[in-house]
Amino acid sequence: MSSLLIGVRRGCGVAPDLFLVPMDWLMERIVHGGMVGTTIGKNKESFTDLDFANDVVLLAEMLSVLVLALQVMDTLSA
Repeated sequence: MSSLLIGVRRGCGVAPDLFLVPMDWLMERIVHGGMVGTTIGKNKESFTDLDFANDVVLLAEMLSVLVLALQVMDTLSA
């Protein structure tokens, strides 16, 4: 099958949703466990993850917590 018939066209408005919807589902399950996140600023605002159009950043204050979160992500995404 030709590679021209697979995927979405460049600049297609649906492309970000095809990435973000499954990633939001996955990140919700990882973050819901309460094991990831970091606090920033004097107001101690908590951030767990940052979602972009084609990238996700997972935040943790300790490497061991990040490793556990990545193992959960690996298990859920298989």
